[in-house]
Amino acid sequence: MSLSTVHTFQLPGLPVKLALGHRYDGWYLLFARPYPTADSREVARIDAPAPKSRPSPTRHAKRFWFSSSAQSGWESTKFPTLLDLLLALDVRQQPLFAVLDHDSESGSSHVLVLLREEKLAHFCEGCTEWETAEDNSLRWYMVRTSGDALPGYLCPSCHAKDWCGAQFARYLRRMVS
Repeated sequence: MSLSTVHTFQLPGLPVKLALGHRYDGWYLLFARPYPTADSREVARIDAPAPKSRPSPTRHAKRFWFSSSAQSGWESTKFPTLLDLLLALDVRQQPLFAVLDHDSESGSSHVLVLLREEKLAHFCEGCTEWETAEDNSLRWYMVRTSGDALPGYLCPSCHAKDWCGAQFARYLRRMVS
């Protein structure tokens, strides 16, 4: 197991570091580490269902429809949507997305995540915490992968106590949400 290498980035004019991550139910913009004044690490859920006017694309874990209603609170007249803001990262930073298509009826954009899976912040299906980008934290264990679906992870602590009962509880949590 290696030390954390979660990709972090900063939005124009914003002093906090952010990360991109997914869990079994969707994609999220996150604070890269816990901040004492933040209620949650999740800034915004950024995915949306495929527009009705578009046929569902071939299932691919790193492609999704970016929600036109996703907001961080940092949008401005220069960057009116969260996607515009995320696409406006400094050119010295690795781009997060490539826009593949746009649905004018819903306002959603079909995007491809350009970061490798190991650069994303992972969600622990055991304790339901997000991985941090701190240097001293260990990377999390991939425990579930199937085809092009989003993989599942456990933090080192939950992985150490992952037995049949815990595996069944994680399965039920995914099915219910």
